[in-house]
Amino acid sequence: MIDNDPSTSAIFERLLESKDYHVLTSNSSKESLEIVQRVMLDLIILDLLMPEMDGWQLCKAIRSMTRTPILIISAIESPEIITKTLDLGADDYLVKPISSFTLLAHVKNLVRRHKTEELALPNND
Repeated sequence: MIDNDPSTSAIFERLLESKDYHVLTSNSSKESLEIVQRVMLDLIILDLLMPEMDGWQLCKAIRSMTRTPILIISAIESPEIITKTLDLGADDYLVKPISSFTLLAHVKNLVRRHKTEELALPNND
């Protein structure tokens, strides 16, 4: 969970952990990139309004490192912005505020799809 607001990160973390997801949170673009480089993740949840690097730059940088699904959660509700974000490599986009049911459904779908894709990849051993 990457969000510039620690209270938002904490809310999402509690919600996801209540459904048995293990959640790492970061409020820094630089720290987030370090986590992505060293930890195998099933999903990245990213806010667009981030310090240091904005969410678009961060999304592009993450996508260059991993195929892990990226779910954007943002208060920006512009078709042009949503299209730009998806074109940069995000897999899904939700507009704040989001119901917990909607968030959990999207998280479950993206994680399931990612795990299925990993199983389908050829074994290079």
